[in-house]
Amino acid sequence: MLLIHEILEKSSMDYPHKEAVVCGHRRLFYKDIEEASIKLANFLISCGVTKGDRIGIFSNKDMEEIIAIFAVLKTGGIFVHINPQYRESQLSHVILDCNIRILFVDNIKARILEKIYTEKSPIDIIISLSPVTNLNGQTFENIYYLNNILKESSADKIPCNNLNENDTASIIYTSGSTGMPKGIIVTHKIFHDSTLISASVLENNFNDRLISVTPFSFDGALSQLFTSFLSGATLILQQSNLPGDIVRTLLSERITGFHAVPSLWIMLLQKYSSLAKHDYPHLRYISIIGELFPENYLIKLKQILNKTKFYIMYGTTEAFRSTYLPPEDFERKRLSVGKPFPGVEISIVDEQNNPCEPGETGEIVHRGLFVSPGYWNDHEKTPETFKENCVYTRDSGKIDGEGYLYFLGRKDGMIKTSGYRVSPEEIERCIYQIENIKEVVITGVPDKDIGNKIKAVVVCKDGIALTHGDVINYCKKQLPYYMVPQVVEFRRDLPRTATNKINRSAI
Repeated sequence: MLLIHEILEKSSMDYPHKEAVVCGHRRLFYKDIEEASIKLANFLISCGVTKGDRIGIFSNKDMEEIIAIFAVLKTGGIFVHINPQYRESQLSHVILDCNIRILFVDNIKARILEKIYTEKSPIDIIISLSPVTNLNGQTFENIYYLNNILKESSADKIPCNNLNENDTASIIYTSGSTGMPKGIIVTHKIFHDSTLISASVLENNFNDRLISVTPFSFDGALSQLFTSFLSGATLILQQSNLPGDIVRTLLSERITGFHAVPSLWIMLLQKYSSLAKHDYPHLRYISIIGELFPENYLIKLKQILNKTKFYIMYGTTEAFRSTYLPPEDFERKRLSVGKPFPGVEISIVDEQNNPCEPGETGEIVHRGLFVSPGYWNDHEKTPETFKENCVYTRDSGKIDGEGYLYFLGRKDGMIKTSGYRVSPEEIERCIYQIENIKEVVITGVPDKDIGNKIKAVVVCKDGIALTHGDVINYCKKQLPYYMVPQVVEFRRDLPRTATNKINRSAI
């Protein structure tokens, strides 16, 4: 079994002068990435890095963080790519939680770091991914610069580090939930299996040019990076999420594959976006994963990208990839998230852990490949989620008579009102059918009489004004009485996470 850093090594021999990564006007070949990661790995080893050490990366999207990821893997270390949207409290938590002693940081993110540690830092070594840094040399005593390391470090072959497939390769910290982020352990085998299977399903190949939009602190971005390198494809790093900039990249770089969450696609479908003004003859496929995608937006996107294959996917960081809907099933099953990936079994269970009948709603359970060993440093929550090589996802769903999975929302996000358990996503799906709705989030407001009132937080399309009555009256026609919102709040926009998902916990 080839480990991920060995996949890069093989691709650098098979395609040495092929573009591996593009970022703006900068372009690196496969041999460049391999040589740079070897030099950096040798430097890390000289600093005492050994198998199992946790090495942090806190940076905006750039080529240098890819070099850092592969260098850490070559040493046998564990890379911890920290969400670039984290503020001081989350960053400090991650550093302490997994005992990071070496941290890669760019000059912009260094400003957050210096707000945390004003006198003494627990980090032994800082490696700046930028040519300069303003970090205080007294607080951070050992500061090195990547560009100098790559000039001075040895390019000799790295000694064998005795890694095996079940060793930890990365810790991915989840965001968007209540409390501090949880670290999810990802083994070399999980990366290997998900890379090979994803590349096979998406038919990735040497000619692919994939746009990378989300940070590498998210499993989807890492999966795309690794499948790209496995296939000898070219990965284009998108540093701006403005619709116009994304469209320009799709056209100028002749993008063939695009992975994104529904919120980003919805943003690209707004009237100020130029997505609908162009044709995309090179765009072979898109993959969609992460949250509810309203049917009307999905239909509109398909009308624009009518020659592009659509892959609708479902997965959690705890289990990487669970299901996908093949393009040939899109028209008749577009509200489904498909059937399990090879090596995966999906079931639906009730509150007593009994199997549900087809069409019956319950909790989605993932068994088989891609299952994490558990949460880092959390022996209390691990057994609640990981049981007998299964992940109990806390997501609500159902499986139809043909075996297709339907994701209905977070099980623990259900709202209890008037004696009923209500899915926020079901109400959102209804409100999205109102012509001039851009975005909506349903929340519960505590009420002493009925448990929770249903509240709709609504964003209208630009230049359009709706009233409380417009939303309520439409819902009364479409939903049971207990699902009709009692409160409607209008906003200009909604808070978002680093991957442009709606940040429900901030509403």
